[in-house]
Amino acid sequence: MRCPKCNSEILRENINIHTDIAECIKCDNIFKISETVGDIDDNFNINDTPTGTWMTKDLDSITVGATTRSPIAFFLVPFIIVWSGFSIGGIYGNQIINGEFDLTSSLFGIPFLIGSLIFWSAALMAIWGKVELVLDKSGGSIFTGLGKIGLTKKFVWSDITTIKEVQSNYNYPGSTGGKINLEGKRRISFGLGVKESRRYYLIKVLQKIHSNVKTNRRF
Repeated sequence: MRCPKCNSEILRENINIHTDIAECIKCDNIFKISETVGDIDDNFNINDTPTGTWMTKDLDSITVGATTRSPIAFFLVPFIIVWSGFSIGGIYGNQIINGEFDLTSSLFGIPFLIGSLIFWSAALMAIWGKVELVLDKSGGSIFTGLGKIGLTKKFVWSDITTIKEVQSNYNYPGSTGGKINLEGKRRISFGLGVKESRRYYLIKVLQKIHSNVKTNRRF
């Protein structure tokens, strides 16, 4: 086992499995074993991609991804059509048809408009969404979105100490309740809406490459 802070080897006498605590005498770092044991190399096969995931290798980088497609889309789309039709159509449609602007009704309809945007975003992610990571020796980028439209987060391996799955405090319709956290100098969260088996694959890829980079093994 190695220290997640300075990468020094942890002496056996400084590891207490019963209390889930380990101590690094090099940098005086005390950490939970359960949060770092996932970074230890294992027999995980990066080429064994579950359904709904993919992996490609270039000369100096690896691209892995997972779709956010979910059967929840069959419920979301009809629901949103009805929601938007009655709320947005009723509030703003009448104004457009009558050619009259009603400030009070327009302000009242803003929460419904925002709600419709959130629901439609969730529905589109459940139909066409994806999470894709491009990883190299220095770090990587994490893209979440539709096609080429979405949000990209970047990180460097030297800033990351722990890679783990956590339960999300914020769940939108169609989400699976879990997400991936990269923790260290800052926290990067992603993967909300990715099916559990696909999310597990992404976590294991990240942990394996992180471990290889830290120990200077072949990328």
